[in-house]
Amino acid sequence: MFVAGKKRKAPPSGARTAPSARIRTNTSLSAASSALKATEAEINKWYLLGTENARERQYRTSLDYCNRAIALALNENVRNARLYEARAHVLHKLGEYKRAMDDAKEAVIIDGNSTAGYMRIASILAATGKPKDALDVITKGLKTVHVQTSGYTQMDVQRMSIERQLDPTYVPQVDYRLDPIQQLPEDLAVLVLRLLDTRMLAICRAVSRYWMMLIDSVPVLWSRPQFTSSNAIQELMCQLPAYVKPRKLLSRQNHNIPECILRHVLEKSRGSLLSLWFPDGSAVTSATVDALFGHRRPRLSSIDIGRTAIVSETLINRVLNWTLSSQITDIRLPYRSHIGNEAMEVIAREASALRVLDISGCTKVRVKHMFKAWNSVIADAQGSTALEKLYMNDHPGIPELLVYSTKYRHFSNLKVLHMAIRDQGVLSMYAGLGPVMEYLQRIPNAQIPFPGLIELNIDGVWDTTIASQRFESINTALLISRCRLLCSGLRRLSALDAAFVGAVLLHASLTDCFSTLQKLHLTRAAGFDSSMLWTLLGAHQQLPLVSLDLSGCVAVDAPAMAALISHCSSLVHVNLSQTPADNTVMAELTRIMSADNATGLEVVVLDTTDITGAAARDFASACAKRYVRTRNNKHAHHVWRLSLLDIDNCFSIGSDAVAIVRDLLSFMQTRVLAAVPS
Repeated sequence: MFVAGKKRKAPPSGARTAPSARIRTNTSLSAASSALKATEAEINKWYLLGTENARERQYRTSLDYCNRAIALALNENVRNARLYEARAHVLHKLGEYKRAMDDAKEAVIIDGNSTAGYMRIASILAATGKPKDALDVITKGLKTVHVQTSGYTQMDVQRMSIERQLDPTYVPQVDYRLDPIQQLPEDLAVLVLRLLDTRMLAICRAVSRYWMMLIDSVPVLWSRPQFTSSNAIQELMCQLPAYVKPRKLLSRQNHNIPECILRHVLEKSRGSLLSLWFPDGSAVTSATVDALFGHRRPRLSSIDIGRTAIVSETLINRVLNWTLSSQITDIRLPYRSHIGNEAMEVIAREASALRVLDISGCTKVRVKHMFKAWNSVIADAQGSTALEKLYMNDHPGIPELLVYSTKYRHFSNLKVLHMAIRDQGVLSMYAGLGPVMEYLQRIPNAQIPFPGLIELNIDGVWDTTIASQRFESINTALLISRCRLLCSGLRRLSALDAAFVGAVLLHASLTDCFSTLQKLHLTRAAGFDSSMLWTLLGAHQQLPLVSLDLSGCVAVDAPAMAALISHCSSLVHVNLSQTPADNTVMAELTRIMSADNATGLEVVVLDTTDITGAAARDFASACAKRYVRTRNNKHAHHVWRLSLLDIDNCFSIGSDAVAIVRDLLSFMQTRVLAAVPS
């Protein structure tokens, strides 16, 4: 009963609440619990993605996932030590020691039993030159962490390792049972060591006394010296020689070989040397050559003296006179100005099985004497030698070679011919081209000089520099078509800096060989226009092109380029820099990447073109999907990946599109060059 002026008594603490209030309380608790579980599941998802990418050594991607997990945990006020442990590991691998140290300390603060946190702190201190501090941290961790905690044993092992580093009297005990070379039979160990180049063999000699004795006792390991193992930059320079950016990267590297290493290789070969190679930049002295002469006469199969190798004329003559034999199949003497007709006579007489000859820049060698020298060793004047590859770059005898080859068949077996003109001063040495052209006009049905030619390099022959605007260069360019060098069956054609050649001459030269070309490098060709390309495509359904370089061909519009690419499903290397290429061309490249029957592009150069950011993103997405397909394919022989994408100076591509492209291609380690102009 309510009485005025009196306060109502509060219900006892044990009184029961209304049913509706209990229902509202339980509902709010269940909603909060489900939201917390969803948040923890999201955090765990980003954490697992981060650890998975860290195992695959994709540390940048892993760092992104770890950052997302920690940001979500901080937003929901969730403290989890393993998130900071994972990010500390990734930052340590990336070399960001300060941030990694902060995360490891945070993990220890959150969880006092975080063994990974203590070990990460000790590892960072040891890596930064503070082993004493690392020992103090790991000792403190061993006292703090419970013995039954996972990782306690690893902490103890790390403590002993740090103590050994601080002990100056410690001598590591080598278990020779763990030496794989010593466990293998000697013949199998030699087979394994033969897979290494000479530089790696020199390093292996310093591993142990057994390795040094084994390597020095097998002369076969030194029979084919190789000092520079091929890398991605060198392979790219070979595939796209007009692309100058890799050349700048390679020029920073020093490949000079000390003279003592050359002498050591020749001494250890003990007469079993098969390949004599003096690499570029090496200095060869008489002591090095004496080491070659100190054993029995080697049965060499190749002689290669680098262009910039410092070798005197006397030493080269000694090597040629002592080593030439019928087993020689490969002789390379580029840019040796002292090599003359006498040396060619010796080579023609002694090296009867010669397959490869490089006399680029040897201006003293006359082609007329070459024909005379080989004429004395073959059966008759219409016979042919065994020579298959001839390199005569920057040589004044190129016109003579072409004219003599239309009459005599001494070099009719040639499959590879390089006659590039990179030094325009060579043109001043040409003489008698007027009578040569008249001679060719008198015999219009002259035989094709090299009917089996599959590779032709005429870089600079069609150049239009000021130094080449003269009678000699014009007639040299005409010789290419008059002698029908671009015949049917040609597979690889390189004609860099072809700005001088006219449309009629170029069309006549490409008509016979266009359907069989696997490599077409035609740069700065003003006469190569869209109408000619449409005519050349004609009724062809598919073209076997693998490497395409049309950089600087501004007369070819984007639809014609797209039509050319649509006919080439085997493309691997593409360079369309400084051309009108736009999104239609990029769409065809994307289609090739999406097709399962295509080979797959590995190098794409689109510097200074009109492509947009959307097209670049679509192409990068297609590349990422193809990489995932090939990686998951168990029957694939190798995992495909895009090694280079150059989209420098493309005004229609913004910084956001570049960031997306880099992110899509980061996990396949693609080198993306994209300096977007402001």
